[in-house]
Amino acid sequence: MSDLKAHLVKLIKFNGPIPISTFMTEALTNPKFGYYLNKTPFGNDGDFITSPEISQLFGELIGLWFADIWLKMDCPQKVHLIELGPGNGTLLSDLTRALSILPSFKNNIELHLVEASPKLIKIQKYALSNFTGKITWHETVSEALDASKGIDASTFVLANEFFDALPIRQFQKCDHGWHERMVNLDPKGGDEFIYMLSPFPIQNFKIPKHLEEAAIHSIIEVSPMADSLTIIISEHLKKNSGAALFIDYGYNEYLTGDTLQAVKKHKYVDLLRHPGFADLSSHVNFRKISDIAKNIGLQVHETTSQQKFLTDLGINERVNKLRKKATPEQIENLLSGVNRLISPKEMGTLFKVLGVTSDPSVEVIGF
Repeated sequence: MSDLKAHLVKLIKFNGPIPISTFMTEALTNPKFGYYLNKTPFGNDGDFITSPEISQLFGELIGLWFADIWLKMDCPQKVHLIELGPGNGTLLSDLTRALSILPSFKNNIELHLVEASPKLIKIQKYALSNFTGKITWHETVSEALDASKGIDASTFVLANEFFDALPIRQFQKCDHGWHERMVNLDPKGGDEFIYMLSPFPIQNFKIPKHLEEAAIHSIIEVSPMADSLTIIISEHLKKNSGAALFIDYGYNEYLTGDTLQAVKKHKYVDLLRHPGFADLSSHVNFRKISDIAKNIGLQVHETTSQQKFLTDLGINERVNKLRKKATPEQIENLLSGVNRLISPKEMGTLFKVLGVTSDPSVEVIGF
């Protein structure tokens, strides 16, 4: 039995069944045994691969998106660029390299990376070794935002495949109301985990109004942490000016359904059998992020597909330019990567992009 599994077994034996959110938090970010603190999960040799690892064009185009915003905001003297969950640092490396065409912007950037893993921080430092500006690492989003305040300073926030890993709670509708889905030990004996429902309907959680009449056995997912982070990011941008870009797989309406999944070595696995050794994630509710940002007073550029976003930013034109000087092998890799990013059969429509800006007069591209 792994150390993390022993910890979870002890936790349940002492305290009783735990919410799925607690199971996810322990599995992913337990200070001693958590998945993200002890593994290097990204890339072909890891458990999953993200867009920046697929093609350098992803980070380059996002850099140009922020550059366009900066120009339309009349070129603030200082920009704090925050990335949430920067992985191997590939995205920021490609982003800052692309900004070399606009040194007046690049030279005004201070990077802030929100990262809890010491292993990944070492990898990120190496990936960003050519960036000559100031770089600061932070353990929390709040810490990074607090460090991004200042006169004549704007904040740009980037969250690519970050919100999907935040813990969620699940509720299932039964005859007498909504019950929270929990994780318990198998009553048949042993130390295996099983799902169960809380014995009593929830009393302290308000179900979204248009989901109250959902069919019996329907499941809804909520992420209090995602809501909280959206609030503090939105309030910061409203007060200090700036923009944010959220990219993830998800949906744009309030829906029912179980989207919780575990991935190990690029394959789906049983979520309860590999705590600490598999990535856990769920689809992101972009409608909730949008609603929160709107209520705080930000300009929301409605959710679009990754395919449309990257196409509007000129990914195909960029490919055509690069292939003129590329070898046949390079062309094949280039086209394969771009196809994976924008094809509807790959990441093109599954992944969504949501943009928010503090200034409603700023017209943005990609939406």
